[in-house]
Amino acid sequence: MAQQFCMERTRFRFPYFFLGLLYLLVALALGVYGWSELQEDKTDWEFQDYGALAVGLGGAVLFAGGGVYTCYGALRDSLFPAKSQLAKSIRAQLPYPDEAPEVRELFAMVDQDLAENGRWFDRVAVGKEWVLGDQASYLPRIRVIFGQDETRVRHSGGRTQTTRVVNLYIMDDRRQVQITGLRNPNELQPLMDCIQLRAPDAQIRPYREYAEWNSKSDEEWEEALYEYRHRQAERESAPPAGTQGMVLTRQDGSVTSRIAPGDVRDLLRADGEFSLTPGIPLALGEITLSQLVCSVKGEEIQLKLFQPAAQGAPGMLVRQTSRMEAEEILRAWLRREAPDLRQWEAFQLHAARPVVPDRKAPEGSLSLQTPAGTHQSHWEFTMEDIDVAAEGLIDGSYQSVDLTLPGGYLWFRAEAGNASDGRFSVFATRADEETLRFFKCRCTHRQAAAWLKEYARGSFRPGGAGWEDYTRQALRKKS
Repeated sequence: MAQQFCMERTRFRFPYFFLGLLYLLVALALGVYGWSELQEDKTDWEFQDYGALAVGLGGAVLFAGGGVYTCYGALRDSLFPAKSQLAKSIRAQLPYPDEAPEVRELFAMVDQDLAENGRWFDRVAVGKEWVLGDQASYLPRIRVIFGQDETRVRHSGGRTQTTRVVNLYIMDDRRQVQITGLRNPNELQPLMDCIQLRAPDAQIRPYREYAEWNSKSDEEWEEALYEYRHRQAERESAPPAGTQGMVLTRQDGSVTSRIAPGDVRDLLRADGEFSLTPGIPLALGEITLSQLVCSVKGEEIQLKLFQPAAQGAPGMLVRQTSRMEAEEILRAWLRREAPDLRQWEAFQLHAARPVVPDRKAPEGSLSLQTPAGTHQSHWEFTMEDIDVAAEGLIDGSYQSVDLTLPGGYLWFRAEAGNASDGRFSVFATRADEETLRFFKCRCTHRQAAAWLKEYARGSFRPGGAGWEDYTRQALRKKS
């Protein structure tokens, strides 16, 4: 018998019935208090007494309303699934809701998609057509995704309470929003990435923009839908992507390989820095280009092209340009077309060390720390050991990995986050021509693992979008 994901989700609502009963008991207690106060002699009453009575009666009404609504919703969803919010959300997204099949067929349609194609992230499943959270979202109708990961601090009675709020917000083409709470903060970003992978024209936006999107006027919403259709048309008309994908790294350290040409304009609207890195470097005659970094500050835009250190010392090409010309260069770069370099200024960078072949053992030290606090130090290790350490960062086997390499005192450290911030902290040095520079950033566990492997092989240089240069503080601390 096929697993009934949707039916289990509606049955999960039944415990909320007891929460509703608790609300009703609180309402009853406040009501009894208010009634007893009304029966007393009010000759000596002051303003504060009337205020307390009003608060009590008002609270009784609010808790009574909340209790009735919660009890009704729990009983409706668990006992009458055809009238549940989940069934309504599925039915409303079909082309002809009034002609939708009965609830068993509705649920079976979603269950089959999840059974065949579903990937689970905490309590949310993503199929090829449906996303199942507290409600269901039809992937072709998703327009914007917001991820909320906030730590709220409350001070009461001399005590401090900290609560972490993690929610997934999905906004569809009807401007309907479906919200699902998550228990594991580390699952939020992979969940959003998976949804965007299966709905490539949808946008992932920071939660701070949610209120702005939710209050857009009809004209602004039509413009957003037009941009969605434009991205969709560009993607469908583009040639199939092979192994030469492009990776976008934003100022906040977030990484995605889903980039549409229409996203370039949005990237150039906000101050900050981002980078575009092709999976395979671009060859332009005798020159190889491995990364394009764009820095935006008002109307000032600077582009940097980096050359790998495969032959001699690595190089960098820099150019100040206008917003319009920067957009043309970036769009061409996404098509793997290198710009005309005649107006770019060249700089020679210090080659810290050559690229290490995959199976050659690098020199240096590798230190590992488990979540239990156990330390392991290795003075002899191979690239396979580096790969194992990187996998340990992903699956949680290691709390931190510390790698030291010769040739410029190169150092890389990745530390797992904590309850208030699940992101990894990454620290790394870069040997430039005149000095050793120190960088740090926040990123996902998978990104930290990927950077560790690239750094050990000599194919990754920290800096650029999302990285903070703290060389002065580090040198001052050493001295």
